[in-house]
Amino acid sequence: MLRFLWSSVLLLTGLLSQAQSKADIEKTIKDLEQIGVKGILTADTTLLTQIWAPEFMVTTPRNTIAQNRAAVFKNQKQGLIDYSSFERIIETMQVQQDLVITMGYELFVAKHDLQEAKAGQPTKRRFTNIWLKRKGQWLQIGRHASIICSP
Repeated sequence: MLRFLWSSVLLLTGLLSQAQSKADIEKTIKDLEQIGVKGILTADTTLLTQIWAPEFMVTTPRNTIAQNRAAVFKNQKQGLIDYSSFERIIETMQVQQDLVITMGYELFVAKHDLQEAKAGQPTKRRFTNIWLKRKGQWLQIGRHASIICSP
């Protein structure tokens, strides 16, 4: 009986420490997501380089694929990612060891007319972001963003 009790305590301790580490990972990813929002709003490619992997690829709201981080920066320089406001709301997050997937919606206001958004008008889109931990650092490796159609 004592051995069973001791095993249960060890199992519970292991589960609690795992839950804590999951909570720590979730907080880290939420913080990184907000750093990304700041980097996009300020067009800070130095900041974005720190959180986006070189092979970071995106299915854009324009129904194109940016094959890597450099392609996303090119879109940014062309004015396709230029917002006066930008907010990201994470609705769910899945943590699997060194991989995290976040999903939710974003609200942004474009500074000038885009294919997918009118200047000055709030636009809502769905997103999925994929994060991978490499050598102790979380990097975003993929993203999909789609404009939510209005009725």
